[in-house]
Amino acid sequence: MLQDVHSRKISQSVDAPVGTTVIIPFTTNEWHYIHELIGNLQSAGFLEVMAVMHSTGVQRSLGKFDLTQSQGITLQDEPGEDNRPRFEFKPGEDASLIVTGGDFVGSLHWSKRY
Repeated sequence: MLQDVHSRKISQSVDAPVGTTVIIPFTTNEWHYIHELIGNLQSAGFLEVMAVMHSTGVQRSLGKFDLTQSQGITLQDEPGEDNRPRFEFKPGEDASLIVTGGDFVGSLHWSKRY
């Protein structure tokens, strides 16, 4: 089985207020993979992971989660799939979070495929 080759995982904090926040900006020649997203929503609401084509604004919803106040969430690589990322972003797409209710605070681990 041919595996995607990607960079080492990069860790960063996430503090996404209500609205849309770009958490990994687009590049024109790299895929971006989110392997793990961990955090909690400070008030009841929704957290949506969105891929947004930077040049056109076209959006792809990759997951929408209904959370209660202070509910934590952990989204990791697909279980049983060796090195298969949880969320994939094509070249030219921003990795964005859409948050309603209250700030989402946490961290993520991501990588680049060249």
